[in-house]
Amino acid sequence: MRKLLHRGLSPFRFTAIRFGLVSLFSEALYFILYGLVLSLSNNNSSMALAVAGGICIVVNSYVHSRITFKVEFRWKLLLGYLMIQVVGFLISFPVGVALKRLDTGKWLIAIVTYTLWAGISFVLTRILYEKKSHRSAHHPPIQR
Repeated sequence: MRKLLHRGLSPFRFTAIRFGLVSLFSEALYFILYGLVLSLSNNNSSMALAVAGGICIVVNSYVHSRITFKVEFRWKLLLGYLMIQVVGFLISFPVGVALKRLDTGKWLIAIVTYTLWAGISFVLTRILYEKKSHRSAHHPPIQR
């Protein structure tokens, strides 16, 4: 680890790499769920976005705490993460509806809304987890 840090790989880069790997998993889960709900809901992209996004919120809150930021999973952190996802949803959902009204393809709607939601999530989650780690010295990051 020290050799990597001396070569210029900061802890931020490791966090970004972990975030990227978790995001790849999350993206696959999102698209699988989106397609499944889309096919079961008579091609209702709004329902597919809501259901797939909702399930991914729960899964991601746990995975990001344990893997991405290596902090203990606590209820306060979960609530903060859920609020961040609500913000992402409240921004992405109207964008998806607007794109649907413009006759945008259903999969392009999925890509655009996912990208928007993921960007919002990364920035705000990073801020939340950094504040959490700075505020609580009695809850150090999980050592593996």
